[in-house]
Amino acid sequence: MEIEEWFKLKRYPHIGEPITQKDYKWIKRYVQDENCIKKHSFLPLVHKCIVQRKYRADLSTNTRNPSGKRRRIIGTPKIRNIYYSSHLDSLIFSYYNYLLSENYKELMKLKNFNNSIVAYRKIPLFEGSEKNKCNIDFAKDTFEYIEKNKEKKLSVIVADVTSFFDNLNHKILKKQWSRLLNEKTLPDCHFNVFKALTNLRYVESDQLFNSYFGTMIVEKGIPNSDKKEYKRIKINSNKYFKEKNAVAYCSKSDFLKNNLNLIISANSTKGIPQGSPISATLANVYMMDFDQEVYDKIVSNKGFYQRYSDDLIIICEQEFEDDIIKFVRDRIQNLVKLEISESKTKVYRFEELNGKFLGFEIDEKTKEPNFNKTLEYLGFEYNGQKILVKTSGFSKFYRSMKRSFKKSTSLAINSKNPDRDIFKSRLYKRFTYKGARRKLIFRPSKDNPRLYLKTKEYYWGNYLSYLYKANDSMKSINRSDAIKRQSKKIWKSFHRLMRYHESRL
Repeated sequence: MEIEEWFKLKRYPHIGEPITQKDYKWIKRYVQDENCIKKHSFLPLVHKCIVQRKYRADLSTNTRNPSGKRRRIIGTPKIRNIYYSSHLDSLIFSYYNYLLSENYKELMKLKNFNNSIVAYRKIPLFEGSEKNKCNIDFAKDTFEYIEKNKEKKLSVIVADVTSFFDNLNHKILKKQWSRLLNEKTLPDCHFNVFKALTNLRYVESDQLFNSYFGTMIVEKGIPNSDKKEYKRIKINSNKYFKEKNAVAYCSKSDFLKNNLNLIISANSTKGIPQGSPISATLANVYMMDFDQEVYDKIVSNKGFYQRYSDDLIIICEQEFEDDIIKFVRDRIQNLVKLEISESKTKVYRFEELNGKFLGFEIDEKTKEPNFNKTLEYLGFEYNGQKILVKTSGFSKFYRSMKRSFKKSTSLAINSKNPDRDIFKSRLYKRFTYKGARRKLIFRPSKDNPRLYLKTKEYYWGNYLSYLYKANDSMKSINRSDAIKRQSKKIWKSFHRLMRYHESRL
């Protein structure tokens, strides 16, 4: 039986037990029945905050480390509010996302800005290709445009829409949604989905967890059987949900009977939850008029426009710089009722200086150059000479590596197994070149466990896979393995951590 693409199963714990592939037939009938969806009662979302630590160079002092880099200090952390829908609700959102995506795809084929809107879409590498572009390719398109226009004095404007998903105006969203369906108003089934997203109702994950006294429903194997069962057990912290195979906070009936008091209603005229299967497509639908007007303006000035979700990048000749910045700010504020973050709006110049083509940041108002700062976009930095992966990407990778070593060592120390192994092979696979190769996954046959069958799943590799791919893609501009050279320290750092944590056992 062929499973359709919208049927994507998630394993995060929520209200109610998870859905399995055995449920596919009845769920397909349910989500495709408009009468069912227009009457469907959506459960509240589960909310949690993801805090991302940020580090930045300390500009208050000239003190540098032995490698010549500035001392780094902790900056303001980035807080992302993520909302998870129940498993059935998520599949309803996923199915309606599929419907809207198909309409959006067909509409975009008629638009001259089709290739400029790149986030959350499947854009082939080239016409007829089965492979799609990723952020590496989108960044390369941008850098290539600069590379091909070296004879000009260029301005590059990078802007960030403030709290994008949190500020989408509900009236504009409803109008654009109806327009995409070629309807004057939303059909009842679509309107119920719209209400579920805009009349935000949620529960805090910690409060829900604590309401069951730190216990969760987990999936456990039955001894001497290949079957599994659900049991409620004590879990010390929500950090261990994945490790303990937690699948639900409670049953749906239990929640409706005992915990309705935990529901929080946002009562806002703007914003949709970030993280739902349909949110990304709706964000693109919302921005259609803005994209059209900005694209037409930029192209009329022989420039380049690309939008990746809430990140905009515009390339134009320097004489049009101020006019374009003013135009974009006006359209974002008056057309789509959003705002561009002033602190995250950066202006760069690319031009030939002393016989070298260089890129550097300028102050938007005074036009004073800062040659120490170069263009940053989609995880890369480009100074007109070479493209590198941003150091923040490596920092995140190293922090992940340290956490994994700490966790493995802690498990080994507290293990009843006398070998006290820290799972070396797993660590090598995740953090070194030994796990960088992307490959098809084979699984044992149910009929014959000795026979391994090809699946449609892939092991996508690790961070080094990403670096190698980026290196190969950017090589035509770099004319060297500049990005690959950035990864050389990873092997040394990995073994330094390995020696230290083995000494603790």
